[in-house]
Order: sequence, then structure tokens, then C-alpha cells
Amino acid sequence: MSKIAVIIVSWNCRESLSRCLKSLKEYGPPGLEIIVVDNASVDGTGQEIPLRFPDIHFLPQEKNLGFAAANNIGASVTKADYLFFLNPDTFIKPRAIEILQDFMEKTPKCALAAPTLLDDKGNILHSIFKFPSLWNYWTEHSIFLPLRDRLKKLFLRKDSPFTPDFKPCEIDWATGAAFLVRRNALEGEPVFDERYFMYSEDADLCKRLAERGWKRYLLPDTQVVHSHRQSSIQARARTIFHLFHSMTIYYAKYKGPAGNFFLRLSIFTDMLLRIIILKIIPRKSASEENRERLKGYKSVLSTLSPFRRDRGSGDV
Repeated sequence: MSKIAVIIVSWNCRESLSRCLKSLKEYGPPGLEIIVVDNASVDGTGQEIPLRFPDIHFLPQEKNLGFAAANNIGASVTKADYLFFLNPDTFIKPRAIEILQDFMEKTPKCALAAPTLLDDKGNILHSIFKFPSLWNYWTEHSIFLPLRDRLKKLFLRKDSPFTPDFKPCEIDWATGAAFLVRRNALEGEPVFDERYFMYSEDADLCKRLAERGWKRYLLPDTQVVHSHRQSSIQARARTIFHLFHSMTIYYAKYKGPAGNFFLRLSIFTDMLLRIIILKIIPRKSASEENRERLKGYKSVLSTLSPFRRDRGSGDV
């Protein structure tokens, strides 16, 4: 039995998934256990991937269960000591998995180790974050994010090529695009809280580990390329909704009613600003992509309003 199981959740990403699996075959350790949970793809993933990679464990689902639930299914079919969660739009660099495993085995207090994520040009991606707060909502997720990025470009170097010259560092949480988890740190619980359909389940996992005294680390000398496969235009509105809805689940769980109210108030204000800007720039708002954005913002505004008594999950 392999000590590490790679778990990948796929949804209509046959080509990027194939590239990801090729990298695991080429650069992963021998005998690596690979589990793919497919969320009812309609792009031929279910037909092509099992034929091209017959030695992986392919688990097709009848409907899209979301990221958290599908990953939990993958974790439930393996007894590996370490679980490496990986997005299908990634590919690993040489020895990435071995370095992560070696660090975990030498650091018994570490429950989660994340690699450095690079884009296709070799630039470092922002993949580690502070635990959610109202401050970093406005600086990391709101309409002011483009302004922050523009200021960074003015005062910082444009390129950030990867240079593995610094040591592992403790973090609050890392994006679920790629990280290794120590199974026994979960204490028999599912890896992810299935109330999250997508987004924030990674922050939630790290928060739970932190509350139990486990540490989380970023390993700068371990590299995984994240291509950021774009969601289809048709799915953009639902993606926007789930991004913000997931935040309210996290706040309700960890910040209490008052914290959740003020988050919803922040989201409500943010969505109003976004809608106004799209409405007053007719040329841009006429594009199909921005029509989907507008649809998503309106859904968030109506469903997640802090003044709404019936706070259902909503739909788009």
C-alpha cells in the first residue's frame, strides 16, 4: 500500500486532467496511488481517462457533488497515511510529492504542507492567506482588489520568478489546489465540511487543524504549476455565487451571528458597487461574460442579504 494517495476532483476538464495525470506518472514516486472523483462530466472524461490511465482509481459520480463532498469520497476509499489533494488544472514538478512527504515525516506537528504554486510562466501565485476576517474580505475579495493589484504593480517588480532560497514557513491556510494532509490529524472526521459546495472548505480545514494545535506550512522549494483553467462562461454566475456563499458558511461557523451579519453587510455593499459599475459602463457590461457576472452579483445580493430572514442556499 502506498503511503500517499493523490485525490483529484474533476468536472469537465478532460485535457487538463490528462496533463495532470501525466505529470504524476512522470514525476511522482513509484507505485503512487491516484484517485480521480469525476463530478458527472459531460466532456468525455468518463470515457477517455480510464482508458488512457487504466491503473488509476476512477470514481464517476451521477451528479456534481461539489469539491468538498467529492474529495471526501476519494479519501474514503484509501487507507494511505497522507492525502495529497490536487486540482486537475495543475501539474507537479520533479520530486514535489517526495519533498512534501519528507518534510511531514520530519515535522510531526505538521498536519498540512503546501507547495509553492506557479503560473505557466514560472511566476509565484498567491496561494497562502490569513484566516478570514472582514479586513481581508475587503483586501482579498472585494471590488477594491483590482485597485490593490494596480498599486502593487506600481510599487513592486512586475515579475516574481520562483527562487527557492527561503525556508519552510508556518501559514494560516493554503488554497486547496495542492496540499498534503496527514490523515491521523483528522481524528477520524471527514477531510472537508460538506456544507461547502466549493470554496472556503480549504480555509475551514486549516482552521480546524489549527484549533487542535496542528501546524500548517508552505514549502518554497516544492513546485506545482497551477494553470488556472477558466470556468466556462455559462458557469461563471454559479461560481460567483458559491464563492461568496461559502464565506457566509465559514463566518457562521467561526465568527458567530454578529460576525456573519457584518460579513453579509460587507458582501451586500460590495455587490451593489459591482452592479453599479457594470451598469454605468455599458460597453463592457454588454459582453456575455459580464452579463454572467451581473447575474451572479444579483443572486448574491438577493440571497445573502443581511436583511433577509430566509437565508437559504439560493440558486443561480
